[in-house]
Amino acid sequence: MNNKEANLISFKVLLTRENKIVTELSMLPEKEIDFIFPIYEREIIKSIVRNGKVKLEPLHRFLETEVNALKN
Repeated sequence: MNNKEANLISFKVLLTRENKIVTELSMLPEKEIDFIFPIYEREIIKSIVRNGKVKLEPLHRFLETEVNALKN
């Protein structure tokens, strides 16, 4: 990522070299938005992060649960 890009929220499903499936959810902490973005962009960025979290966290938990269940 360069200085013209910002990762607001990301979700990955990875296969490791050990053939393990791993899910990864990361997001910009909302408290940092005010320090990074100009005032006119803050509310839309906060909305994107909040709504992305609401939508992606259940998927993240579901896949983790499924992968763990299939291991047993």
